[in-house]
Amino acid sequence: MKKYITYWTGMQAIAWLIIIKLVSFLKISFIVGSQLAHFSAVSIVTPLVGLLSGIIGCWALLVIKMAFGFAYNPVISLHMLAFCVPGFCASLYLASSHISIRLILPIVCMVLFIGHPVGFYSFAYALCWLIPIILYFVRKKSFFLQALGSTFVAHAVGSVIWLYTVPMSSVLWLGLIPIVIVERLLFASGIVITYTVFCNLRNRLRNINFLNKRNKIIPACPRYFSEIE
Repeated sequence: MKKYITYWTGMQAIAWLIIIKLVSFLKISFIVGSQLAHFSAVSIVTPLVGLLSGIIGCWALLVIKMAFGFAYNPVISLHMLAFCVPGFCASLYLASSHISIRLILPIVCMVLFIGHPVGFYSFAYALCWLIPIILYFVRKKSFFLQALGSTFVAHAVGSVIWLYTVPMSSVLWLGLIPIVIVERLLFASGIVITYTVFCNLRNRLRNINFLNKRNKIIPACPRYFSEIE
């Protein structure tokens, strides 16, 4: 039974990896400070791994992504960290309501950001991460608020990685604040829309025997984000 579950978990992780690779071509904007890195629809799809495949699915996807990354380049690079870690944290946010991911992580990111010489003079940028902190204390959270918390946690982790690895002035960081707000609202909306479309599609396919087995390839849809424990 454990082998069976492991098999389907691996299959789901590989399926997610393929989907994420495909949507990575849907570029949204370049990341300030880089001529190559960019935001894409990956920021919308990756958090759904936690919601639809659970904590095990999050770890399985991270391991497979890291394995492929090391196979291509056996060195831990900025690209690998930026590609794997923020999305992993965002997916964990939707997979669990644990205090470590929903409250402690954004607080740690704020401390690390403000503790940096450049981050200290652009501390207002880190105030964006008060959003997931505040949301932790909100009992009834809508679809949208759950998605918003997830995307801001990813943003916090990614920003700290960027701060400690890419030279940028405090002026640039402060100038990004309005862009960050619009960008995260867009990503949160995208997560909700994508989740709704996925579940509607799944409901249409659930009568197909191959896709309707126990521990199925296409995971079940939680009825509501607030039910995540």
